[in-house]
Amino acid sequence: MTSTRDGNSQWLADHWVLAFNTFFVIFAVLPMLAPVLLANGYASLASLIYGMYGFTCHQMPSHSDVIAGHQVAVCQRCNAIHIMLAVGGIVYAIRLFRPPPLSFKWFLLFMIPIGIDGGTAFVSELSRFIPIYPLWIIGLIIIVGASILLHRQKLMTWQMYLFFAAGPISLLLVQTFGPRESSWWFRTVTGAIYALGAVWLIYPMLADSTHQERQDSHIS
Repeated sequence: MTSTRDGNSQWLADHWVLAFNTFFVIFAVLPMLAPVLLANGYASLASLIYGMYGFTCHQMPSHSDVIAGHQVAVCQRCNAIHIMLAVGGIVYAIRLFRPPPLSFKWFLLFMIPIGIDGGTAFVSELSRFIPIYPLWIIGLIIIVGASILLHRQKLMTWQMYLFFAAGPISLLLVQTFGPRESSWWFRTVTGAIYALGAVWLIYPMLADSTHQERQDSHIS
């Protein structure tokens, strides 16, 4: 049992890029396959895919693409994230782009566009039921509280301050220009930017981790 577990761990350490890329490719293809299956009479299989992705995405028809006359199983933002995770992983695998590990504080910058685009749309929806000023109060309390905690832990950086500024910026934009609805273009671009940052964060970090694990196993 132990040798089998060790063998599986060794295989994963040697082939983790293949394992991750296979997962991300399948995860990106299935939402686009669902409407094709539905259009060709495989309703049960299509429903299974729609139901599975319903746990990860709101699946709003107005925010989703259409293939073969039916809605894709995820929204345009999630679709862009899934596709770019797969593309970024493949680019990494064939060594077209092997950057040094990206620290989490720099990854926050990749989250700002999706935060502002999604934040302004979310605040716009909330402002239909809640006045904008209570949202300011709630948001500032959360930001100030989190900033104090992180400052005490000496974790605050200018990237963190900029990330926290995305909330007030979203509120200010809605208050100045009124409610807005994100477009397919913004949802796609911001999702792709976030996914590229995620690949840059995760893949080099895992490469360093598995490399160290192999070195330790050889030493032992």
